[in-house]
Amino acid sequence: MTDTRCWEIDRLAAKRLLDCLKIEVPPAMIDEVATAFADHRAEVQRWTADRVQSRIIGVLEEQSVHDFAQRDADWANGFIAAEQMVARLSLNELLDQPHGKAQSKGQVLRSLVRGARKRSAIVEKRSG
Repeated sequence: MTDTRCWEIDRLAAKRLLDCLKIEVPPAMIDEVATAFADHRAEVQRWTADRVQSRIIGVLEEQSVHDFAQRDADWANGFIAAEQMVARLSLNELLDQPHGKAQSKGQVLRSLVRGARKRSAIVEKRSG
């Protein structure tokens, strides 16, 4: 699959669901199910990115109420610039999404491993 909307992980999820339901379908039907998974994944990612971006901006605004009175104008301008940069981040930038050609199975697996390693490092930092 080379459609940027539908990744190999969507195809794997479609096959797994159909196998679990013991439904035999032609390859074209697998592609349709995979496209439905891709659409759902994209919708959830947009929703998640919007929530994360809103939360970051909210936290920055809450903190600014406290900090602006205690800081100089240069600090305030830098803070405002940072907040604006966060507000302008796109979905792909927020989620570090690849552009272009759909991901292969290997790319998906490497991405999952990298994500697991990052989460593990964060947990170790917090507990250490």
